[in-house]
Amino acid sequence: MSDEAFALQLLSMAERWAGAAGTTLEFRKSFTATTFSVTRRPEERALLAAAVELYDLVGASPAGARVMQAMNLDPDAGALLGGHELEARFSEWSATRLSKPADDGSTG
Repeated sequence: MSDEAFALQLLSMAERWAGAAGTTLEFRKSFTATTFSVTRRPEERALLAAAVELYDLVGASPAGARVMQAMNLDPDAGALLGGHELEARFSEWSATRLSKPADDGSTG
């Protein structure tokens, strides 16, 4: 079995697990923590977590990345954010923190 065929089998398995959890890995990049918890039973959360781990693992291999790109999937969906992305997120977060009034219980 070729590396690409093996990667395809793993992706198929991951997608079946995601389907059993009521979702698809097509939108992996937009998954947030609530994707794993809101309205999901514990067994669905476990299936989805396993599916995401397998998807990310396949995307980290050269053969898997080629297969995923051929299928219009993002092999880097689960990758850590880069420096610029982290800085932008921190700036956005800081702006929201600075715009909220302090609620420390003190008056005037």
